Amino acid sequence: MIRIPTRVVLPFGYQIAIRQLTDTEMDKRDANADGIWDDDNRTIYIRKRLPMTRRRYILAHELGHAWLDWQHRHLDEGKART
Repeated sequence: MIRIPTRVVLPFGYQIAIRQLTDTEMDKRDANADGIWDDDNRTIYIRKRLPMTRRRYILAHELGHAWLDWQHRHLDEGKART
Protein backbone atom coordinates (compact mmCIF):
# COMPACT_ATOMS: atom_id res chain seq x y z
CA MET A 1 0.00 0.00 0.00
CA ILE A 2 1.26 3.47 -0.86
CA ARG A 3 1.52 5.67 2.20
CA ILE A 4 1.51 9.42 2.53
CA PRO A 5 5.10 10.58 3.17
CA THR A 6 5.93 12.84 6.08
CA ARG A 7 8.21 15.05 3.99
CA VAL A 8 9.31 15.75 0.44
CA VAL A 9 12.55 17.43 -0.63
CA LEU A 10 12.63 19.50 -3.79
CA PRO A 11 15.89 20.60 -5.47
CA PHE A 12 18.24 22.90 -3.54
CA GLY A 13 17.11 21.41 -0.22
CA TYR A 14 13.61 22.92 -0.26
CA GLN A 15 12.00 20.66 2.35
CA ILE A 16 8.25 20.27 2.65
CA ALA A 17 6.64 18.71 5.72
CA ILE A 18 3.40 16.76 5.27
CA ARG A 19 0.96 16.46 8.17
CA GLN A 20 -2.30 14.56 8.26
CA LEU A 21 -4.75 16.29 10.57
CA THR A 22 -7.93 15.25 12.35
CA ASP A 23 -11.14 17.03 11.37
CA THR A 24 -10.88 19.24 14.44
CA GLU A 25 -7.29 20.26 13.65
CA MET A 26 -8.08 20.87 9.98
CA ASP A 27 -11.25 22.83 10.74
CA LYS A 28 -9.18 25.24 12.85
CA ARG A 29 -7.13 26.01 9.71
CA ASP A 30 -9.98 25.95 7.17
CA ALA A 31 -13.27 24.13 7.67
CA ASN A 32 -13.90 24.00 3.92
CA ALA A 33 -10.52 22.56 2.88
CA ASP A 34 -9.32 18.98 2.62
CA GLY A 35 -5.77 20.10 1.89
CA ILE A 36 -3.73 23.24 2.51
CA TRP A 37 -0.27 24.40 1.37
CA ASP A 38 1.23 26.69 4.04
CA ASP A 39 4.11 28.43 2.29
CA ASP A 40 5.27 30.24 5.45
CA ASN A 41 5.90 26.93 7.24
CA ARG A 42 6.54 24.88 4.08
CA THR A 43 3.93 22.38 5.24
CA ILE A 44 1.13 20.55 3.49
CA TYR A 45 -1.87 19.71 5.67
CA ILE A 46 -4.24 16.91 4.63
CA ARG A 47 -7.52 15.85 6.22
CA LYS A 48 -6.73 12.42 7.72
CA ARG A 49 -10.20 10.81 7.63
CA LEU A 50 -10.44 10.88 3.84
CA PRO A 51 -9.95 7.73 1.77
CA MET A 52 -6.34 7.08 0.76
CA THR A 53 -7.03 7.74 -2.93
CA ARG A 54 -8.44 11.18 -2.09
CA ARG A 55 -5.51 11.99 0.23
CA ARG A 56 -3.03 11.07 -2.52
CA TYR A 57 -4.89 13.30 -4.97
CA ILE A 58 -4.86 16.19 -2.49
CA LEU A 59 -1.15 15.63 -1.81
CA ALA A 60 -0.40 15.84 -5.54
CA HIS A 61 -2.48 19.02 -5.84
CA GLU A 62 -0.80 20.69 -2.87
CA LEU A 63 2.65 19.62 -4.11
CA GLY A 64 1.80 21.57 -7.25
CA HIS A 65 1.38 24.69 -5.10
CA ALA A 66 4.63 23.91 -3.29
CA TRP A 67 6.45 23.46 -6.62
CA LEU A 68 5.22 26.86 -7.81
CA ASP A 69 6.40 28.41 -4.56
CA TRP A 70 9.81 26.73 -5.03
CA GLN A 71 10.00 28.14 -8.57
CA HIS A 72 9.20 31.60 -7.30
CA ARG A 73 11.83 31.48 -4.56
CA HIS A 74 14.62 29.77 -6.49
CA LEU A 75 14.14 30.27 -10.20
CA ASP A 76 12.85 33.82 -10.06
CA GLU A 77 15.59 34.85 -7.62
CA GLY A 78 18.29 33.33 -9.84
CA LYS A 79 19.36 30.52 -7.51
CA ALA A 80 18.58 27.91 -10.15
CA ARG A 81 18.87 27.91 -13.91
CA THR A 82 16.50 26.19 -16.33
